[in-house]
Amino acid sequence: MSLKDRVVIITGAAAGIGAATARLFARNEASLCLVDIDEDGLRKVEGQCRDHHPNVLALRCDVSKVSEIERAVLETVERFGGIDVLINNAIYRAIGPFLEIKEEDFDRSLMTNIKGYYFFAQKVVPHMLRRGGGRVINVASTFAFVGSQSLSVYCTCKGAVATMTKAMALEMGAMNIIVNALAPGPIMTEGMKDLIEKVPSVYESRVRDVPLGRFGTPEEMAEICLFLAGGKCSYMNGSIIVSDGGFLTH
Repeated sequence: MSLKDRVVIITGAAAGIGAATARLFARNEASLCLVDIDEDGLRKVEGQCRDHHPNVLALRCDVSKVSEIERAVLETVERFGGIDVLINNAIYRAIGPFLEIKEEDFDRSLMTNIKGYYFFAQKVVPHMLRRGGGRVINVASTFAFVGSQSLSVYCTCKGAVATMTKAMALEMGAMNIIVNALAPGPIMTEGMKDLIEKVPSVYESRVRDVPLGRFGTPEEMAEICLFLAGGKCSYMNGSIIVSDGGFLTH
């Protein structure tokens, strides 16, 4: 699916689903703005994308700060002339028992995982309207629908993302701004590998809950983002695509 002449912003692009999506979109000729606070990871992914397509802009950006969002959007428009697709994927994951979560971790989670999604979309939509419409893809989680031990803040944030997606879709559909979400199940990202290294039992417990008997890959999630960014889902709006190997069938 060619994304030639499409301008795409991907947040949280330095690793995991964001990085895999960036590489796939570069292979499909999209002009990319890659956003993350991890500058080293960002530069690595930028280089990987440039191997496939030269139009890549990498920007360090803290999505919890509206001023930095505005700067990233402005630089993207100055570089590429507009914006067609936004993939909200940046994440901060606070891990710990409900009774032990600290206020600063709660606040950072909400500012990154909810405020960042909300205001990035708010700031890009006017530029999409100038091009006749656009696509917003919010990366949620199966934990938008079920709880998990030691992930109460993450579940709270992803539940908000799911409902935010529907509200955005309802309000902006008439403007030809199509808003959908991807809800991944257990995915073997760098963050998941780090967690498994610290808590080996996580691997067995997660796999046990997936009927397919394995973790998903970031590349599999990237394919869904490509579908949502393209022209074959033109009548999908406010949908949440679950890709979890059957995790939610329990």
